[in-house]
Amino acid sequence: MERPVRPDFNTQIHEEACEWFIECRAGDLDGAARAEFDRWLRKSPEHLSAYLEIAAIWNEGPTLDPGNRWDLDTLISQACEEPGNIIALERRPRSPAPAQEPERALSNDNQETRGLLGANALEPQRGRKHARRRLVSIAASITLVTAGLATYLLASGGVYATTVGEQRSLALADGSTVQLNSLSRIRVRYSDHERIVELLQGEALFRVAKDAARPFVVRSDKTRVQAVGTQFDVYRKVDGTVVTVVEGSVALSEGHGESEGNNPPNQGSGTALPAAIVLAAGEQITVTPKAARRTPHPNVAGATAWTQRQLVFDSASLSEVAGEFNRYNERKLVIDASALGTLHISGVFSSTDPASLIRFLRDRPGLRVTETATEIRVEKEP
Repeated sequence: MERPVRPDFNTQIHEEACEWFIECRAGDLDGAARAEFDRWLRKSPEHLSAYLEIAAIWNEGPTLDPGNRWDLDTLISQACEEPGNIIALERRPRSPAPAQEPERALSNDNQETRGLLGANALEPQRGRKHARRRLVSIAASITLVTAGLATYLLASGGVYATTVGEQRSLALADGSTVQLNSLSRIRVRYSDHERIVELLQGEALFRVAKDAARPFVVRSDKTRVQAVGTQFDVYRKVDGTVVTVVEGSVALSEGHGESEGNNPPNQGSGTALPAAIVLAAGEQITVTPKAARRTPHPNVAGATAWTQRQLVFDSASLSEVAGEFNRYNERKLVIDASALGTLHISGVFSSTDPASLIRFLRDRPGLRVTETATEIRVEKEP
């Protein structure tokens, strides 16, 4: 059966999962490597998901060619004839393994994980039949600890980012989750008294777990958003911050800003928030250094449509359209000065199918669209 391609596929994570899978099957991991593997799994639920996918694909191998029509040696020989098919895998440096290393625990506080992973995933291969049985054990064993990993904090602090076209879902220790949009960056800082996430660049959707003793605060430049048991979207733009509340309520106030990331810091001593502003579900506000303006009739579904890989425009200018388009595509959409102000766009487009928007622009009268290897230029027809 053909597997659907996931829009949130992360090449780097899957390459790391493949490397770990190969090393686990080889059975030569020492105690330090096991601990490193354990830390890699716990870093993000996406790591666990990628590893399980690789294991599942391996387990399905015999069912892909039940009639043995394809000879393994022939397939390898054909693949080797094309240099582009060969990828060199660097082995991870290993520290010398002390005596009876297989009996050591991964860490002092991780006896359960050693029992689940060590006995099945790390023993030497003993034949094809036993290898298949062991791989099933890997998948089953790791699944047992999925619940614990799902709420495991990626780190007590740290910066997490996405590249062009990439989206990530992060699970925090308190049960809250963060979805990062393309070209976004956050810093997580948890303590015993508060939970702080700094949006350094881009956009994120937060689903906050209730904890009355530790307020959950999102900082975007000099805007401070505090929430309790709610879901809201924060979009840090060059000229301000847009906050959209999906569920619950948030309180906005002035806070200390950050200037890290591609977005320059706002000028001035603070935001335009004279006092705390409370937003309820279905409300949206844009905060700039000069004004705090509520959106009269916000499109909440449109503001969070990026989680479904959609771009929603409501009478957007060509420059606004280009700004959103370029967050998801390496080949940039460039609007010539002659075309500015000539058209406003309303509609829904796929962020993973740039051709759909390009076709739409080509069909607009008065515009000329020229494509090169590096950009799509939109000009006004002479």
